[in-house]
Amino acid sequence: MTDAPALRKNITRFLCTDRLEFLDAKETEWMRNLRWLDRSGLALPLAARLEALRPGARVPSAVRAALRSRLRNNQRRMDRMLEYFQETVRALDSSQVQYCCVKGFSLVPDCFDSIRERHQIDLDLLIAPQDLRRAQGALEELGYRLQSGDDSGEVRLVRPWKKYLGVHAYLYQLPEPPPIELHTRPWEQGVDEIEFPSLSGFHDAAEIHEICGVEFTRLRPAYHFVYLLLHIFRHLLGSWARLLSLYEVATFIRKRKSEEDVWADAAQIIEKDQVLASACALVLGLVDCTFPIDMPTPLRQIGVRSLSPESAWWIERHSTAWLLADPPGSKLSLLVQRQFWADYRRWRRYLRRRLLPIRKPHSLSDEAMKSTKSGLAYRAEEARYKASRAWYHVRSDFEYLGAWLQWTQQGQARADDSQTVGQL
Repeated sequence: MTDAPALRKNITRFLCTDRLEFLDAKETEWMRNLRWLDRSGLALPLAARLEALRPGARVPSAVRAALRSRLRNNQRRMDRMLEYFQETVRALDSSQVQYCCVKGFSLVPDCFDSIRERHQIDLDLLIAPQDLRRAQGALEELGYRLQSGDDSGEVRLVRPWKKYLGVHAYLYQLPEPPPIELHTRPWEQGVDEIEFPSLSGFHDAAEIHEICGVEFTRLRPAYHFVYLLLHIFRHLLGSWARLLSLYEVATFIRKRKSEEDVWADAAQIIEKDQVLASACALVLGLVDCTFPIDMPTPLRQIGVRSLSPESAWWIERHSTAWLLADPPGSKLSLLVQRQFWADYRRWRRYLRRRLLPIRKPHSLSDEAMKSTKSGLAYRAEEARYKASRAWYHVRSDFEYLGAWLQWTQQGQARADDSQTVGQL
């Protein structure tokens, strides 16, 4: 094995089979992919599995040591993150804010055996819309300030960082206070983007959960599962989705496989709207091709009824290249998105904005203090970051346009084949 995509694909195979032969690779190949493992989120689950299986020579000793170190460091990191999370929960409870933790700590033990197996930078909370102002006030008393907020329903608050995460930063260092994202809707529609008007009931679908002595509310399993699918679809509309997110869905299914009521309820939420069902079918198709799993019958039926031919074709021909790409990914996912827009003009505006982004580029670190941002080291790092983003858009646009030409030709060929079959 000599190429990165092969090793990356085999790591996903190992994580759903525990077959160590998938991990045979040279040490140099492993080392070239450590950064990708970190950014994809798979380094920690992989480290935990190797720790349990003790693979010996199957994985080079230097690689095993690097992964063990990440697991240890992330344990300390997440212990600190849990302290920040507990502080946040107490502030919201004291202010009588109706909230649910989504992603993050809410995924243990459904998707991970312990908090050390998942890396996170921010805290995500689904807030009842009528409690948003009160939640913001409670967090401001902890030192947070509003960073952004818009009509989509998301509000982001930060506490200034003395340090910052650079482009090549080690992700498992002890954290500064995490940004907090308050979501008032399970799906946040941007300008000219897809809307799922049928989504309802999430704010009332809370249950009490506890992790490492910290008690909080999270979504009940069916709603929790649908939220995970929506989160992946949100990233599919962007340029890149962490493979960890697909792994979480596969693990969630595996651990609750026998709970028929969960899957019946999840299917009922999903199938209220055909566009939503089609979007979720696409995500489930991605999960199944990356981390194959025996789908519960209601989920399998969603795939049968709602996975469009365009989605099936994209999964077969383009999804692997998109999923295994180095962040910030590629724009290949644009190929499969057209079907979700009923209004062609809105789609064209959205597509132009994605291919020709004219908005102000993202900052390297929105959380860093002004004094930190004024430093020479930060400014040099940010210049490199913005240059890399500009190059990403140029490279990814050309990649998309080449793939679009093939996609269009293949679409015509598929249509001709269907017409021929119909005539027969």
